[in-house]
Amino acid sequence: MISRPQTLNLANWRLPPHGRWAFHHVREIVPSEPIPRAENSSELERIDVDAAEGLTTPGFDGASWSLRQWLEVSNSDALLVAHRGKIVHEWYVDPAIELNPHIVFSVSKSITATLAGVLVDEGLLDPSRLVVDYIPELADSGYSDASLQQVLDMLVRIDFTEDYLATTGVFVDYRTATAWHPCAVDQIDRNLHDFLCALKRADGAHGEVWQYKSPNSDLLGWILERVSGKRLARLMSERLWQPMGAEANAYVTVDRKGAARTAGGICVVPRDLLRFGEMVRNRGYANHRQVIPQAWIEDCSQGGDREAWRRGESSKEFTDGRYRNKWYQTGNEHQVMLAIGIHSQWIYINPVTEVSIVKLSSQDEPLRPDLDEINLQAFTNISALVSA
Repeated sequence: MISRPQTLNLANWRLPPHGRWAFHHVREIVPSEPIPRAENSSELERIDVDAAEGLTTPGFDGASWSLRQWLEVSNSDALLVAHRGKIVHEWYVDPAIELNPHIVFSVSKSITATLAGVLVDEGLLDPSRLVVDYIPELADSGYSDASLQQVLDMLVRIDFTEDYLATTGVFVDYRTATAWHPCAVDQIDRNLHDFLCALKRADGAHGEVWQYKSPNSDLLGWILERVSGKRLARLMSERLWQPMGAEANAYVTVDRKGAARTAGGICVVPRDLLRFGEMVRNRGYANHRQVIPQAWIEDCSQGGDREAWRRGESSKEFTDGRYRNKWYQTGNEHQVMLAIGIHSQWIYINPVTEVSIVKLSSQDEPLRPDLDEINLQAFTNISALVSA
């Protein structure tokens, strides 16, 4: 059993060696709000919980890694694989990981944008409208002339640098505003909404270049709350978690005034994240009902501006891909979709092989591009192995 590190605190919970415990005990560190589960969970049948044991995948320096080597080197906490809706592989580094909600970091963005698709279908949201139509308080911010679709697609030009290793500056101010980082006594009222309203415009036009800016996704959560009149956690429970048949309460971190951290603060047990991935693979259908509009999932998997993506600095990862509604499209022949979070959190969805994969991790570094490439190849190999 993993024990709470003696040196853990609000300033270092994301730093090694604290992650393996902290990432599935976030609510003991940061304020949070529960996302209640379904009264009756949907079934996830298990037919072979060792189906991926035969995996071999390229590692570093031309080595060939087994499943266990890959999981160890990539600091994995959980690996779940479903084929045609049935669990064919389920592994946890520690029994506590199975039962405790694990933070999914920026996979939260994809979950929140999927929820947005429900409200679009209900007529509460129009992606073509300006965000100030929903949040007038942004009139003097860098978002003043940005559309909701541009926010969904990371096509907004705001003066913000996504630097996970920063120790000073705007990114630390951002984490302080979300209650993820300690603040001085005179900053106790600093909050996420005020931070968003204070962000300024960067040079260039919205809509031209894909730029990864996490505050965009926190803004999306604020908009969902404003148009629905409900707190984000309740809205997510009513529209996603309960309809899809979640087996456990999830939760989302909140700032000191209760604003949800929808860019990275959702925490969920691994099997429910697999349920969510399977729902997306099935074009929004789960638990004997259409939970997410099929048209929204189709847009997530097929829509988006390829040229804006190619102008972005991350386009080299998926040269033929796109980014739509906070989902990555790889652009490969299987039209694989991905939700990705720092410290190596993944949802992999392959509609051709009918495979969904969830990988949760406590990787020491927020970003490891060298391991990302290995992870993607491992997912491809697992998908082929279990669907053969």
